[in-house]
Amino acid sequence: MRSALAALVFLLGGAAVAQSYFPAPPTPAGNPVTTPKALLGMALFWEEQLSSSNTTACGTCHIFANGGVDPRAATNVHPGPDGVFATADDIHGASGVPPRTSSGHYTQTNAFGLGAQVTNRKAPSVINAAYLTNLFYDGRASQGQFLDPLTNQIVLTGPCAIENLVAGPPVNNVEMAHAGRTWTEVANKIADARPLALASNVPARLQAFVGNASSYRELFTTVYGNNQVTPVQIIFAIATYLRTLNADQSPYDRYLAGAGTLTPAQAAGRQEFMVAHNSAAACVQCHGDLQQQSHQFGPSFTQTTPYGFLPVPNSHNTGIRPILEDPGVSVVTNQTSDQGRFKVPGLRNVALHGTWFHNGAQTSLTGVVDFYNRGGDFHVNQATEIQPRGLTATQVTNIVEFLGSLTDPRVAAEQMPFDRPRLGSESSNFAPTRFGTGTPGTGGQRPRAVALEPVFCGTTAVTIAVENTLPNAAAFLLWDTDAVQQGFSYAGLQCYIGFYNTVVVYVGQTQAGTGGRGYASWPFAVPANPALANTRLYAQWLLTDPTGPMGATTSDATEVVVR
Repeated sequence: MRSALAALVFLLGGAAVAQSYFPAPPTPAGNPVTTPKALLGMALFWEEQLSSSNTTACGTCHIFANGGVDPRAATNVHPGPDGVFATADDIHGASGVPPRTSSGHYTQTNAFGLGAQVTNRKAPSVINAAYLTNLFYDGRASQGQFLDPLTNQIVLTGPCAIENLVAGPPVNNVEMAHAGRTWTEVANKIADARPLALASNVPARLQAFVGNASSYRELFTTVYGNNQVTPVQIIFAIATYLRTLNADQSPYDRYLAGAGTLTPAQAAGRQEFMVAHNSAAACVQCHGDLQQQSHQFGPSFTQTTPYGFLPVPNSHNTGIRPILEDPGVSVVTNQTSDQGRFKVPGLRNVALHGTWFHNGAQTSLTGVVDFYNRGGDFHVNQATEIQPRGLTATQVTNIVEFLGSLTDPRVAAEQMPFDRPRLGSESSNFAPTRFGTGTPGTGGQRPRAVALEPVFCGTTAVTIAVENTLPNAAAFLLWDTDAVQQGFSYAGLQCYIGFYNTVVVYVGQTQAGTGGRGYASWPFAVPANPALANTRLYAQWLLTDPTGPMGATTSDATEVVVR
């Protein structure tokens, strides 16, 4: 039955690999593309259990309807190098995981407290990424060789930038990991996890592959012939999936192929894009992915830029921010004169992104074109080809129209191969729900409950926390099966626990946090017992505070539903 299913999946999934206009992306001989492996990679890419907190999948930051970038970047803010929010160096990045230790206890950061951290660069698109030789904005994931993250031995050579890309986020303690997480921990956690337990609306081709598998070991047996889940196997599968995410069906691609036309405004915008203005280089000089030859060689046709007739790596300081804020490309950070350079992104589907540049600073394509029209904003070590262009308002509008012609409709509509599950974090009932208000303590501050992680049968570590308390206060977590939603006062303490079946957990003393305030956290496990599904529990923190009623204070309450 399993082999018959695999054959059916192969037939159904074949269209996900075939491309009409681009050639297949380069693939290392040691990790060939097969449909079952790509489907395993698809499951893993959209698997929130791949993160330490069960809150973040690879796909969380790469939503296809947004061109393969993070739609939350418009509202997710990193305070930038100055550490202060709402200043000019703020970065609109990708939201990752709350800071935590390997035991599940939360730690605190100056910028984000106990909340989800935000990356200090925007997440680049993964669509068409398999054609590139250097990935991430600083190009640190490159081709040539890929090392087993456990043994540090070479396991791949050749075009393996994608494998090197995949190896990073699951052990990055901002994006997906707890502090010090290893790939052994990643593999051990995912091996016994029920595939896509937190997802819904799973596409038919992926659902057929996953079937009724109770753990990823079963799927790895189907693909690799054994139930050993290793870091290399995980990375190979996700990389294989990424090699199927190739977008070449935009109106512009049809135009290049002689199968369609551009609107007059798009055609005029293309003309402006292809020619130099004043002393500024033509846009296509850096964005060679839009040249006619992309249909012959792929959208990585130009990965170097012929400045002064000498090709240089396709990374440049275009003047977005001062160079000392972010040195950019990793291979040149020892030379101040080279700092501030970032890899030039591909432009297909760029109109879907919502924010632009490596720091997400621009919120419209018109703003992007205006930036280049004025020659950038910061000029120390800026690429000499970035100069004021002298475009009229109509020319700017036409270029924006042309950029809109680069959208593959399958990407915008999330149609195969850009179909995907709905993530648990996209659901309103994903995490526990907070309600009510706490009791004021010292300085009038009310302790605040923190509950970010999903609670489901078999969860090995989910954390409930509290912040905005006194440091070194005794912390108790009260649990009950009943709650009084409107709350009630008990000796001046605002309470929501029903006090019918209350269980009191002594967590210990709160730790000293930022701003002289304290915090505490309590990780716990949920047995893998289906009978617990839909169980509702209520939690509230009780903390000592000499200025509070009866020398104590309380937090708001949390409703926990076991999924």
